[in-house]
Amino acid sequence: MWSKVGIEAVSNVALLETGELAVGLESRGKPSYQFVYRAGRGVYWDAARREFRSRGRVDWPSSKWFRHIVSAVKSELGVELRLGKNVSFQNVPDCEQVEIRNSDAT
Repeated sequence: MWSKVGIEAVSNVALLETGELAVGLESRGKPSYQFVYRAGRGVYWDAARREFRSRGRVDWPSSKWFRHIVSAVKSELGVELRLGKNVSFQNVPDCEQVEIRNSDAT
């Protein structure tokens, strides 16, 4: 596990047509974020789009994937993901947005 490097603000959360959940960062991330895959938890860093993504076809709601991505990034990279003030959601159902906002507050 990496030493703690700080907090990253999430700028957008998108449910893609592929079923993946994409979590973009206000800072656009760091090259070292590519190493999140080492946790083997189905989360990877998409360097081209500069966002974390869920991998695989696990049929989880968006809020569960969001919590899973947050947990994997924290455990593997030492980075806490927090929703930014102006976070946007794409294709994420309203009820899931509420769950994500509530999970971020705890």
